[in-house]
Amino acid sequence: MFVLLINPPWEKPSDDNRARFKVVSCLPSLGLGYVAASLEKAGLQVRILDLNIDRMTRRELAVYLEKMDPHPRWCGITSAATTLYAALDIAGICKKAFPEARTVLGGVQPTVTPDLVLACEDVDYVVRGEGEEAMAELAKGNPSEKTLGLSFRQGGRIVHNPDRPPIENLDMIAFPAYHLFSIRKYHPPEALFRRLPAINLITSRGCPFRCTYCATQTIWPGKLRLRSIENVIDELKILTQRHGIREISFSDDTLVTIRPRIVQLCEDILKNKIDITWSCNAIVKFIDEEVLGLMKKAGCHHICYGIESADVQILKNINKNIGLADAERAIKLTKKAGIACRASFMYGNPGETEESMRRTLDFALKTDPDFALFNITTPYPGTPMYQWAKQNDYLLSEDLSLFTASKCLMRLPTASPETIEAATAHAWKTFYKRPRYMLGRLAKIRSWYDVRAYAKAFISLMRFGNKKASK
Repeated sequence: MFVLLINPPWEKPSDDNRARFKVVSCLPSLGLGYVAASLEKAGLQVRILDLNIDRMTRRELAVYLEKMDPHPRWCGITSAATTLYAALDIAGICKKAFPEARTVLGGVQPTVTPDLVLACEDVDYVVRGEGEEAMAELAKGNPSEKTLGLSFRQGGRIVHNPDRPPIENLDMIAFPAYHLFSIRKYHPPEALFRRLPAINLITSRGCPFRCTYCATQTIWPGKLRLRSIENVIDELKILTQRHGIREISFSDDTLVTIRPRIVQLCEDILKNKIDITWSCNAIVKFIDEEVLGLMKKAGCHHICYGIESADVQILKNINKNIGLADAERAIKLTKKAGIACRASFMYGNPGETEESMRRTLDFALKTDPDFALFNITTPYPGTPMYQWAKQNDYLLSEDLSLFTASKCLMRLPTASPETIEAATAHAWKTFYKRPRYMLGRLAKIRSWYDVRAYAKAFISLMRFGNKKASK
């Protein structure tokens, strides 16, 4: 039996700050990779079609699918908020090309809004949460009513089976089916990688924190689950030796939470002479100088810290359990270690004011990370913030194509959408157009790759500034 898995294209609106400043990445869907490996382990044939790599028009996709031989019996499509409409459209195209096939949607958005997804008649099933076991059971013929974590239509109503318990031992899951991806076509965000080919890898599922803007607890509820470092090292060996990977983007919500674990990871990378450079996310309060030195030695060249705001009350409002002193210390120590530091901030949090946004920009300028991101707080479905916005009638739109972190979707009583969007644009320009910053980046150029990356980012910034100035 043949199963087709599809990653829908992420369409980048012209006002999306991530695209404008070259922070967009094109990396494989690890979710599809894990599901594909589970299906192969169950004895099924699998193909992955990544429409972010193999770009096609609707007509081209329809022709491509019609020519597919053999036809798949199952079509699995992953979806996040911004790709849901594309995913539903692709489900319809699959239904026309393969009338006998069953369509299954999974991923973040179908998990948090299964009823919305199943309102589309082209979707037969929604897999909520982890999809490895549920998809394999379905494809092998397990009755839908007995498949945990499954939602479907039956007798004119939508049925939600009980949730599937989280997979406790992550080491038991087969590594993603990397051989089904065109690995050399992928790359992390511009200016945030050192070598190619590159790929993403995740060492854990879940997060120990409960920030109100994050849906991780909805997707992966309960405690933080960790793969063993031995298991991670085995995967790194396969990636480097079999696929020639030289750069890893660790996709954990935060890689640095347990000190002995990150120490072991770095020591084992060095002990096994795994030749990679890598980047990761981290929490500021878990960083110290010794760990940073070891991370640098093991190949880490870039760390992203989610700081979000420099206003203490705002941090409390979004349940962001960090201290500003820790954030300032982490940025300083990371730069001292010779690791590029990226700090992420959000404007438009509950309780946001013009003063709190000025305070955040002042903090970014004072601490001077190598890169700063200024996004607009987005109340994604499945998050406590979304529920808060709905209950208080602050939500301006539920058009998921607008959920790009670049448009204000909440009308707060403390700051208008226009004020928040203007402050965000001002923060981008103020941070990056400083002569001190530009000279500092020039001084760090070490290769033609750096020249190309910085030149592209600078041109994008200039265009952005001119566009805003003309409005």
